[in-house]
Amino acid sequence: MRAVKLSLFTEVQCPPAASPARRLEEVLEQAEAADRLGYAGLWLSEIHFQPEFSLLSAPYVVLGAVAGRTRRLRLGVAVNILPIHHPLDVAEQAATLDVLSQGRVEFAMGRGHVHSRAYEGFGVDRRRSRALQEESLQVIVAAWTRDVLEFDGEFYRIPGVVVNPKPLQQPHPPLYQAATSRDSVEDAARRGYNLFLPVHLLPRADVRGLAAAYWDGLREHGHDPAARELGLLLPVHVAETADAAREAARAGFMDYYRVIRDVQADYEAWPGKLGDEGPPRAARMPMTFERLCAEAAILEAPDGAVDALRALLEETGATQVLCWMNMGSIAHEQVLRSMERFALDVIPRLGMVGA
Repeated sequence: MRAVKLSLFTEVQCPPAASPARRLEEVLEQAEAADRLGYAGLWLSEIHFQPEFSLLSAPYVVLGAVAGRTRRLRLGVAVNILPIHHPLDVAEQAATLDVLSQGRVEFAMGRGHVHSRAYEGFGVDRRRSRALQEESLQVIVAAWTRDVLEFDGEFYRIPGVVVNPKPLQQPHPPLYQAATSRDSVEDAARRGYNLFLPVHLLPRADVRGLAAAYWDGLREHGHDPAARELGLLLPVHVAETADAAREAARAGFMDYYRVIRDVQADYEAWPGKLGDEGPPRAARMPMTFERLCAEAAILEAPDGAVDALRALLEETGATQVLCWMNMGSIAHEQVLRSMERFALDVIPRLGMVGA
């Protein structure tokens, strides 16, 4: 049995009338509050070339600022889009943050949103993204753990370099893989990685099925489930009553889904530069506010939030929840109030879980 970790997540949406500088400052203020209130960690996304969707094109820069204003909060990028970067650059950035933060870094990898222009912008073939991710992680772990790194792979050839600094955590920071498909979940289980699932993008039945496949896959491949983490990314807003929580969060949270629809439609219509095949098309998942409340988020009073979280943890065996409280365009002051109420009235009552 393990204590549940309650962390925060953000993509930092920036509505057209908002100031990027102010939106990033709000994240720093929220991180300071999370550190003070006892949250386990803060995870930032990595998203490129979509101004309203996210400001986090350089998440390690932002996490460096967070590290300087916090003392105990764990820090991670969810996710590092490994195929679009040289792995040595990622290894150096993450290790430097680990040293600066006195060993507080966690490391999550993924291939990014289907409707991101990151692959086109950085000139990477999306069709090779899975193989690139796999080899990139091999290089990163080797860079963290070997005195001198030599590597000869399909994509990267490294002729003997000293990667500096090394992470403070030994042998390296904890590793996570984000997934939305059965293949990716089974891959994470086979390799023994920790796993993240985005509840806000998946039907609840799929979340349950993928979670079960992960725990079963770990056992099948000889990994100890008790030594692994399953994290769920979940929009959350807590207020005095459920009605108040839903009223406060409705416009801001639903604005996120408007942005997602706009970004996806814009990407699919992107003319001229993508070759004969055109861009990949992601399945559209209509999101109504009723469905958001029913299975994609927790918008509740403290008692309701405790009950909903306990049910979700029991259904999935999850050991961490990444609470997305500043989703979309919700106001900073509302986020801080929800964070405080959640910390005081929900976190102490969640107890223990087991995989």
